[in-house]
Amino acid sequence: MIKISAAALLSLSSVSSTWAAETTCRGMGKQVIDSDLRFSLTHSQIPGELAISTHKMRVAGTQYKLESTSQAKGFLALLYSGQLTQKSEGLVDAQLGLTPLYYAEQRGKKPVAESMLNAETQQVLFKRNGESAPYEKGLQDRISMIYQIAARLRCNADLKTGETLPMRVMSTGRVGNEVFVLKKTEDLTLDLGKGERRVSTLQFETKPEDAGDEVVRIWYAKDLNWQPAKIEIQDADGKALTQTLIGTGT
Repeated sequence: MIKISAAALLSLSSVSSTWAAETTCRGMGKQVIDSDLRFSLTHSQIPGELAISTHKMRVAGTQYKLESTSQAKGFLALLYSGQLTQKSEGLVDAQLGLTPLYYAEQRGKKPVAESMLNAETQQVLFKRNGESAPYEKGLQDRISMIYQIAARLRCNADLKTGETLPMRVMSTGRVGNEVFVLKKTEDLTLDLGKGERRVSTLQFETKPEDAGDEVVRIWYAKDLNWQPAKIEIQDADGKALTQTLIGTGT
């Protein structure tokens, strides 16, 4: 876990207390839970399974650590050595849930790209390009946003089609907007290693800010304690990379 000073914790706690009045679902901290999920990764333009992705969440007191690792298989492994890793670390706010302080991506043997909070200056630092941005209340990152919505649904899943969950999200180079819209309820058939199982899901989809932006779709399974059952990223050309849940637990 990352280390932050007592002064920084006090600073974040004072900011968090103002957030609580604005959140639409209080007490989300209790809904952030340890998770071990395995996904099969496929691409709309390439036949077969390309990789296995694992997501692991660990909560220790008021801190959390979340890691996603995708290991390429077959032909893809010949093209892309190593693996894609995303890491998110930070605090679990009692009222608001996940509060990321550090986010990192590493693709194969390329250098790690990191973003982190300087709590004293209240700035997010992007080490890849040397730039910074003001830290904002409710800020998420590219992996924590998935599990923040899961915690939100465990806290209160009484949402109607068309309702939105807006977020400010940090990548490794900037802070941007992600507005998740509840599109529909849908039954999915999953194979979690014990035969096929049909689960009821809520499907969320992001609203692109610009014409070239990716669209993220996430299906959350009510029957699996609102864990993500399917994650799809579609580019502006319609090509989609999809993670489908194939296992839970260690």
